[in-house]
Amino acid sequence: MSQPEYIAALLSIIVGLALTDLARSFRELVRPQRKVNWHWLPLLWAANMFFLAIQLWWNSFTLLTEATSTFFFPFLLTFLLLYLACAFALPDPGWRKSQPRGDAPGSKVSIETLGTEPSLDLKAFHFSKAHRRWFFGILIGSLVAGQVGTQVARALAEGFSASRVEMLLNGGAAALLGTLGLTNRWWVHAPLSVLSFLFLVRSTVLTVLGG
Repeated sequence: MSQPEYIAALLSIIVGLALTDLARSFRELVRPQRKVNWHWLPLLWAANMFFLAIQLWWNSFTLLTEATSTFFFPFLLTFLLLYLACAFALPDPGWRKSQPRGDAPGSKVSIETLGTEPSLDLKAFHFSKAHRRWFFGILIGSLVAGQVGTQVARALAEGFSASRVEMLLNGGAAALLGTLGLTNRWWVHAPLSVLSFLFLVRSTVLTVLGG
C-alpha cells in the first residue's frame, strides 16, 4: 500500500468510529424505558455531523492524491476533532445526573419528579453552557485545522494559491459556530441550525454526486 492509502485507511477508521458513536448515542435515546424530553435541535445537529463526516471523508480522497507527509497532522487533527464533535452531538445516558438547573431557557424541575428517575432533557442539554462551548468550539477547531491542511496541500501541489471564496465561507462558518457557542437564545439557534443543515445537505450531495 502507498502512503496515501495508509492515511486514507486511518481517516476512514476515525470517521467510522465517529458515525458509530453517533448511532450509539441515538440508540440510547430510543431505547425502551428511556425517559426523554425530545427536542429537535440536538437531533438536527446530529444529522449535521453525519453529513459533515461524509463530506470530509469524501473530500479527503482528492487531497490525499498529492504530497501527504506535510499536511498529515492538520488533517489527522481535523478528523479527531470531528470524532469528538460527533461524540458530543447527543448526550450520554448519565448526562442529566450532573446537569445544573436553569441553564437552558424554559427548563424546569417539578416537585413531582423529585425522588424519581429524571427524564433526559434534550433541550436543556443543547442549551447548556458546557455543551455549547465544547461542541461548537470543537467544530471551530476542526474547521481551522481543515483549512490549514487544505491550504498546505494546495501549496505543495500548485504553489500557494489561497481560495478567497473558501476562506470567506470558512470564516463565516466559524463566526456562525462562535455565535451559537456564546448564546443560548432559541431564536438565534433555530434559524442558524436550519441554515447549517440545508447547506450541509446540499454541499454533501453535490460533493458525492459530483465526485
